Amino acid sequence: MSADQEMLALLSGSIERYTTDHYDFQKRHAVLKGAQSYSEQAWRDYAEFGWLALTLGEDFGGLDADTTTLGPLMEVVGHRMLMEPILSSAVIGTRLVSLLGSAEQKDQILPTLIDGSVKLAVLDPGTPRFQWLTASKNRLTGTAPMVLHGDVADKFVMPAKDADGELQVYVVAAQNCSRKRYRLVDGRGAASVNFEGVVAQRLGTSNSAETVEAVLADVADEAVVALCGETFGIVRALVGATADYLKVRKQFGKALGANQALQHRMADMYMIQQEVGALTKAARLSMNQSHADRARIISGARSYIGRTARIVGNEAVQMHGGIGITEELDVSHYFRRLIVNAVLLGSLDHHFENFVKLTLASSKSQH
Repeated sequence: MSADQEMLALLSGSIERYTTDHYDFQKRHAVLKGAQSYSEQAWRDYAEFGWLALTLGEDFGGLDADTTTLGPLMEVVGHRMLMEPILSSAVIGTRLVSLLGSAEQKDQILPTLIDGSVKLAVLDPGTPRFQWLTASKNRLTGTAPMVLHGDVADKFVMPAKDADGELQVYVVAAQNCSRKRYRLVDGRGAASVNFEGVVAQRLGTSNSAETVEAVLADVADEAVVALCGETFGIVRALVGATADYLKVRKQFGKALGANQALQHRMADMYMIQQEVGALTKAARLSMNQSHADRARIISGARSYIGRTARIVGNEAVQMHGGIGITEELDVSHYFRRLIVNAVLLGSLDHHFENFVKLTLASSKSQH
């Protein structure tokens, strides 16, 4: 469902108010330095506010949210650098369970996702990484070397090839796996997960490989668009922080913002922010098209947004000077978040190559 502008404004306002009051940089820093890689209290709050059910249908108390409805949430995820597994659990994992699971599986799993008692971690959908895992008689074998939020997951949602070589999606309880937990460069948790013939529950009993592949492609597109929204939130935060800094930081008796060269650089950053916002919107709107028609738009947006966001990050660090790389300033944390996001859900190079390939194919078909 695509929400109207009034509902989007209300959702955006409530998310912004909560994070302003309860998830500012200092409180996030406390989470970053804690034993857990996320805030348990924040996760409970998200469940209470209904954020974890946004992608579900009304039968489960959700909004059946599309990428436009998810936009305000994902932008705040970036703007506040939320540490919780919203993308992996509340967006990707929940969507896969709701689209592929049987009625019994949905009744069993979805309520635990809505109330936050279960967190999901997912191997990137839509990428060739599923080739690392194989399934035989509902037992999963293989190693997933980097699973975002795999350190805190209660269940894993894993695509794997079955004994017939067909792709299916399985749910595995975390206690049945062995995992090596670690922190990524931006502070979020991850894990290398080893599946040694562990018991797995296949999602759905009659899903064909073609159906599974189509669902994975759709959910992968939704996830990429959500990540574009998160990156847009980061870009807005960096542009705002840098503009504020240039207004108050003085050198030789004048604010840095009085320097014309820095004004030009700020103008370039602002233009990038506008471009990122426009491409994010275009990617969201393209989800109304078929996968074949939207793939070029989404890959092009993902590649351009990822690369230009890095330019904004570089400029923000440089214009803040030496403090731009310190642990105590949020700019360095945004920069690190961009580094990690650049390799999620397909690399920027992969999406650029896909964009070029699809553009050339489209051009040939028109002639």
